[in-house]
Amino acid sequence: MVAKPADIMSRMRLPLVCIPLLLAAPAVFPQSGLAPEALLLAKVKLRAAENLERLPNYTCLETIERSRRLVSSRRFELIDMLRLEVGLVNRKELFAWPGSGEFTDQEISDMVGHGAIGNGSFAIHARSLFLSGTPEFTYIGERNRDGRNTVRWDYRVPLLHSGYRLRVKPLEAIVGYRGSVWVDAATLDLARIEIQVTEIPPHLPVSAASEVLEYQSVSIGQGAFLLPHTSALVIADLQGNESRNNTLFSNCRQFAGESVLSFGDAPETSAAPRPAPRLLQLPPDLEFQLELRTPIEAGTTAVGDALEAFVVKDVKLKNTILLPKGAKITGRVWKLERLQTPSRTEWVAGLLFQRFAFDHFYGELHARLVPPVPGSSSPWERVDSLRSHTIVREQPAASPRIGILNLKGERGKLPAGTRLYWRTLPLSREEKP
Repeated sequence: MVAKPADIMSRMRLPLVCIPLLLAAPAVFPQSGLAPEALLLAKVKLRAAENLERLPNYTCLETIERSRRLVSSRRFELIDMLRLEVGLVNRKELFAWPGSGEFTDQEISDMVGHGAIGNGSFAIHARSLFLSGTPEFTYIGERNRDGRNTVRWDYRVPLLHSGYRLRVKPLEAIVGYRGSVWVDAATLDLARIEIQVTEIPPHLPVSAASEVLEYQSVSIGQGAFLLPHTSALVIADLQGNESRNNTLFSNCRQFAGESVLSFGDAPETSAAPRPAPRLLQLPPDLEFQLELRTPIEAGTTAVGDALEAFVVKDVKLKNTILLPKGAKITGRVWKLERLQTPSRTEWVAGLLFQRFAFDHFYGELHARLVPPVPGSSSPWERVDSLRSHTIVREQPAASPRIGILNLKGERGKLPAGTRLYWRTLPLSREEKP
């Protein structure tokens, strides 16, 4: 069965590198009678090695805009946006949802779950090119790019020596690749990397794949380092349909392995200590209403963005208040994807509320979105703001905790103030998203 480009992920695996051999290069090359461009390439590799080897463990916010262009169309249509924390820790790429502080070494495609996604942009491509002897470089010369004087080399990594894996779940294969690198003519700092996949095995349903990375100097801690600023990944299937990921890296900072959980503002030193936060577990089948504080809009909101809501009125069990009015509910956007139909455009939204907190209580929220009952006069149907913007449907999801809604219109809006009904689940029915 032919897979769509939306199921494709590319990743790099690097050979072991001996840095001391690279650092000794300038002492050997002047005596070998190599051409000036070969000596210049040695300096570029040394400059890149210096930057890569002194990089601290760090994280950046990664915003990915995913779009698709059908072979019959001339333009890309936005599919969704993703926001992730990506970290380089001990030379390994790790990922987390923004604000969670829970970095994992699982594949990014497993975290996201669907759509075209890739990794390696953060640091692996540069390490493969400059800290190994695999690529075959060809000097092209000086070029002016956007008013900047640069030096260009083309390179090639044949299939026999490649570690680049292209995956179309569940298939994968090593592929060859080629491309170009540009460095600043004055500083020899890396400016741009282009990657073009070649020698694609016939069992993979991919006709082409390419990526372009732009670099800039970023301050992290007490130093400045060259890091990718943007990435553009394009993958085409055998029919010519293309999937494109435009990625922006921002808010880069040194990685800290510790996180602190706090509730409310820090107390003044003269104030009495607050009670320690207490974990509370809610029983199943409690029905309650949430009001969104976070507006959702396609093209602005990204998968992974934080969600906040509050409980509309006290939630009681036998006259005991378990969730008071105003209790804070937090989570994230699990899905916000374009659903194109012949007659109209809709957006499928997935909301995942994960935690609640009030006073000095907190806990995990295990609840599902309750859809309206056709023909009933439930309070749900009297919420005009919801009815005019959405259709709630029972759709399969990775977890019953994920509320699935169809947002009407080209922009797919779910405004702040929208009210949604939820019902708590027994823990035995929990499926981790």
